[in-house]
Amino acid sequence: MQTTQPGEKIPYLVSSNPYEGYEIQPLVEVLPEALSVANTNVWSQSVTLAATENWSGLCFDLRKLTAAESAGALARLEAIQPMFDARNIESCVTIAPSQIAGLSSARQLPDRVIVPALQDQDRLTERKESPAPLTWFESVLADAKSVIPSERLVIGMPTGGVHWTSVSETPRFISYANAMAKADQFRGFAGFDADQAHGLISFMDQDGARNMIWYLDAVSHYSQLLALHTAGIDSVAMWGLGQEDPSIWPLLSHPDVFSDRAADSLNNIDLGSFVSYRGEGAFIRFGEDSRIGRRHIDRDPETNRILKAETNPLPVPMVAELYAALPDKTILLTFDDGPTETYTRDILNILRDEDVSATFFMVGNHMFEQKALVTEMTNANMDFGLHTFSHPEMDKVSPGRVKVELALQSRMFSWMTGLSPVVFRAPFVRGPGPLEGELARRIKEIVDQRYHLLGATIVPPDWRDLSAEQLVEFTLDKLDGTGQVIMLHDGGGNRATTVEALRMLIPELKGRGYEFLTLQEAMTQVGPAYETREVSSLETFESLAFSGVGNSVTWISYLVPFAVLLGVLRALALFIMAIRAKRLAQTDLRCRTGDFTPPVTVVIPAFNEATGIVQTIDSVLASDYPHLSVLVVDDGSTDGTYDLVVETYIRDPRIQILRQPNGGKWKAANLAFSHVTTDFVVAIDADTIVAPDAIRRLLQPMRQSDVGAVAGKVMVGNPNNLLTKLEKLEYTVAQNIDRRAYETINAIMVVPGAFGAWRTDAVRACGYYSSQTLAEDTDLTISLLKNGYKVRAAERAYAYTEAPASVGTLMKQRMRWSIGILQSAWKHRKTIRQGHAVGLIGLTDLVLFGVVMPLLGPIIDLLMVLMVVRFVGSFDGSSFNAFSTHDYLVMGIFLSLPMLEMIMADYAVRSEPSVPRHMVFLLLLNRLIYRQLLIINVYRSLWRIMTGRLTGWHKLRRMGSVRAPRRQSVAARSVSG
Repeated sequence: MQTTQPGEKIPYLVSSNPYEGYEIQPLVEVLPEALSVANTNVWSQSVTLAATENWSGLCFDLRKLTAAESAGALARLEAIQPMFDARNIESCVTIAPSQIAGLSSARQLPDRVIVPALQDQDRLTERKESPAPLTWFESVLADAKSVIPSERLVIGMPTGGVHWTSVSETPRFISYANAMAKADQFRGFAGFDADQAHGLISFMDQDGARNMIWYLDAVSHYSQLLALHTAGIDSVAMWGLGQEDPSIWPLLSHPDVFSDRAADSLNNIDLGSFVSYRGEGAFIRFGEDSRIGRRHIDRDPETNRILKAETNPLPVPMVAELYAALPDKTILLTFDDGPTETYTRDILNILRDEDVSATFFMVGNHMFEQKALVTEMTNANMDFGLHTFSHPEMDKVSPGRVKVELALQSRMFSWMTGLSPVVFRAPFVRGPGPLEGELARRIKEIVDQRYHLLGATIVPPDWRDLSAEQLVEFTLDKLDGTGQVIMLHDGGGNRATTVEALRMLIPELKGRGYEFLTLQEAMTQVGPAYETREVSSLETFESLAFSGVGNSVTWISYLVPFAVLLGVLRALALFIMAIRAKRLAQTDLRCRTGDFTPPVTVVIPAFNEATGIVQTIDSVLASDYPHLSVLVVDDGSTDGTYDLVVETYIRDPRIQILRQPNGGKWKAANLAFSHVTTDFVVAIDADTIVAPDAIRRLLQPMRQSDVGAVAGKVMVGNPNNLLTKLEKLEYTVAQNIDRRAYETINAIMVVPGAFGAWRTDAVRACGYYSSQTLAEDTDLTISLLKNGYKVRAAERAYAYTEAPASVGTLMKQRMRWSIGILQSAWKHRKTIRQGHAVGLIGLTDLVLFGVVMPLLGPIIDLLMVLMVVRFVGSFDGSSFNAFSTHDYLVMGIFLSLPMLEMIMADYAVRSEPSVPRHMVFLLLLNRLIYRQLLIINVYRSLWRIMTGRLTGWHKLRRMGSVRAPRRQSVAARSVSG
């Protein structure tokens, strides 16, 4: 028995921006009023909150308290420490360096004390220096170590820097990425002060003011880490995530941060994930892409201290330019995500009563639903902007798709309003614009030279549970006297509070002297808000398409029967190919004899499989295969799976178990392949039972060196209710018809994860399992075919798996399958053009009959019912004269498909000895119930893909109900077959 342990768990993350005061829970800011007698309960309530949210720790920020107040806060924490201990929650405080001495009077300190080593702003105001000079940093370490036990002490290394100008006595804090952008913009000098362990930038800006930026980068943190090491302090934190030099992370990932290899990781500085904003204005344009910087450092070989650091070229983040500033004390009022019948209409009434104009960034599919309302908004002289057709998450969809959506929405606007907007606001991007470089690059590709991208300077969080008064207060607090853009929402949820806030906000803004702009007035410096174009010959077509009128009934009456006819031809072709494949298999004795028994490793990925994994392993050990070992990979189970396997098989040398933090089945399988030493691997699911002769039969096709994988026959092992019986029928037909047919052209697209054999070298050559799709076994199978390997099926190698026993679990499973297979098809779409059978036939068939035909399924069924009703109703007592030749032809096509499916199902059932013959009659329920569920699943899957909301693994609850019929092993027979 061999084991590996997962990495040490990080109990919780405390993340705070030291410069702007934005907190991310679980960091709770403590204000003086929390120490009053009236607020005694808030301390115990905070522990209850942490337990409710399942946090493993909670940190209280005391930095705004005086010395006396800090002592009172520590006393309150000491009183509730038993509550922390009882719930196994770690207590923590954050203090300023100036508060360290006050801890000496505390009787008991919390579990952790975090000290961000950042000078107070008052001190920086008096002395134009860096945020954390090295000598001062070392003094903080000495003070902290003298008062705080080392096992409780955490030193926060501050990030970013301070920006001094000759026109102000108070510095502004600045991120590292923005500091580099400033240096590049003004061609500033960038150096490094080894004594202070700070970088320094100096330049003259466009107004002639002298600028100086002291900043902390990864080199600064390297020097601080040396000081921490000398002081014997082990626990550190990056204080101010998002402000840091990103090259600190490769440094910290090394086991020995002071090694030469670790120091080399400081050389490259990639700010590609950051965005730096320049200028002023309501609109955003993106300049050149980011640039990687190159750092050269000299270290003292004895002390490791950095003596010199030069950066050339400087790193530059993605740069965004703000333009078209609004006049002072003006407001551009905007609304996103509508229109909706209730809220948009209420907002229009308020705007009309207040004689105020606003700009609406509408979602295309909502415009379809509210065409009359869009017309009313147009008549009220409201302005419009583009907001995509389906409101996708921009970081989860391709720029090409967004371009298509914007083009479609632009044409919709032209059809509905006579206007074609050129202003775009990206969905889910609030505030001035994107803060992440990759998203900025996506948006740049979308808007470049085509649209004006509008941001927002005031974004009241009306999607949160706030009152109208709170939304108004939030907005008024953000007013600064300049021209500003306010973004509210008239769709996407319950916006009743937004409507009420707007009713109070407009009079308040007018009372403060603000004027409201139209979109065209806001774009005076930019150009027209709408595109002018000539009416094209497509206008008539677009009107018909958008309004849904025209000869759609005629189209359906011919298109749908043609689609059904294609289905009939496909089914007939598969049936013929399957019959031929069975005959060929009966003559292929090489794959049927059981004398090919090379050493094999059976890999079993497992996540929370305590219910059935012992049964699975026992079935493998009971196999008649002579040379096998078992490798179990526990993927961070929380139900005791790991301990159960260790306890059960600790003395069995054939069993090896690995363990990793939860990362998914694909990662667990890849970990297994990295440990495998045999030429062949059999992969099974942890809820699968294999027949005694299954592994021997599964390996036989591998005697051919060009076979990269073999699919076993997976049967439903828990046919205990109607749903699982329908699944069993589905498995039987698919494996005895479709799989046999595809094997004849080497186009089997799925070697099931539940039971399949893999040639180890082939898997490694194809790059192992991938995380790019949710169907990693399909992805890998297609990769093998692309690389010239054959994929075979062992139709008598039986394994029995637990199928979903409820509709809910079935739908979750099939959604993941559907999305994963479509992802695999898209990933390997080039195989169609390259002429591979798996692409030209397999993937084409998948798209046509796995997506298009199910989409037409409800229409087909409806037309069939209507045609039968019409046929019966046309009987005049002697004949069906109302039926034309075309009608009889269409009905014949409709009826031929289910009849052919019945024949194929009967053939598949008769080919399977373990399946009772009467199961074929379930095909009627299959069409009425099961098929409808699968059609619904296709619609749901496509909607998830179109909206950018992919599904997860949806781990199914195991019931341990798999049962396998007894089968004689191959070894027990004198002749296999």
